Amino acid sequence: MGLFSTKKDGGDKHSIELLRDMLDECSGQRQLLLQAVKALLVLIKDFSFDIKEINADGFKAQMDTLSEEFSLTGKIHKTEAAFASGKDAIIGYIKKKKNYLKEREDEFKNIIELLTKGLAAINEENIEFNRTIYDKSVAIGNITLLDDIKKIKDSIKSEVEHMQVVIKEKQASGDKRIEILTKELNALKCDLEQAQTASMTDGLTGAYNRLAMDCYLRKLVDKSIVSGAPFALLMIDVDNFKKINDYYGHQIGDSVLIALISQCKELIRKEDFLARYGGEEFTLILPNASLKNAVKKATEICKAVELSCYLLGEKNNDEKLYFTVSIGVSTFQKGDTVKSITGRADKALYQAKKTGKNKVVTEKEVI
Repeated sequence: MGLFSTKKDGGDKHSIELLRDMLDECSGQRQLLLQAVKALLVLIKDFSFDIKEINADGFKAQMDTLSEEFSLTGKIHKTEAAFASGKDAIIGYIKKKKNYLKEREDEFKNIIELLTKGLAAINEENIEFNRTIYDKSVAIGNITLLDDIKKIKDSIKSEVEHMQVVIKEKQASGDKRIEILTKELNALKCDLEQAQTASMTDGLTGAYNRLAMDCYLRKLVDKSIVSGAPFALLMIDVDNFKKINDYYGHQIGDSVLIALISQCKELIRKEDFLARYGGEEFTLILPNASLKNAVKKATEICKAVELSCYLLGEKNNDEKLYFTVSIGVSTFQKGDTVKSITGRADKALYQAKKTGKNKVVTEKEVI
């Protein structure tokens, strides 16, 4: 009996080990498939055009939500429901995109037709101009039939002068058209650039705004999902900002924020992305940065702000103001979403504020 019992125990252990190996393999396959699905969703978003008329932003948001649902759900029926919903959204968007492209194709055909007619009208003007020049050349040819040299000279002079007038008028007309079109194009270009800048920039500090930050961070997360490129996110908050506002007034408070952004810009790289997250809170995104490099940069900013002195001007008797900042740091991890990486940086910032301020806390130090 003892012998059979031992064999049975050994067989059970072997079966358990096999089962564990199978579970580990299934888990690895699940993670691989999940990562592949998320990468495909990113590529689907990249394939879609940025077209407001077919709500491209809404479709991309649906794909982001779907990606997060695949990460969070653990039950097969929920995964199936998420997949079905995502499939319907993708099919619906493709149909809308096809219809939109067909409509634009028809519009382009109309535009080409209008341009063709316009060119035909211009061509008619050129035909008239060429006809005038030709008539003058015929007239000059007929002059050679005259016998009197003086008459020939006078006639040639008259015809040449007339040709010069016609050519100058044609040139002036063309130059005027080009000048008008150039001015209109430059004005449109300037208006477009100003509108784009205004829509993505914080009016007070000149940093990027929350909308620009969300767009940039979303693209960076998508890129990292596909390529694995690292990046770091810093959440920066002015310590005791409410007290500064209450004591000195909002105008000085605004000046503090402007000074902070100005100082940060002097310390960061050209490719780094600095944005106002809201109120006295800012985000700094460092592409291709490790946690170690991000902490180094955050510490540099903290020290620079702490050691700086700000004069408040004559209205405040040239009083000197000192302030500090707290910073939370997170880096992109496999399976991250915009919400998760932002959330970890925010928790790190909260701990920095809670444990004394004027310091840097990373996601790894969060309790």
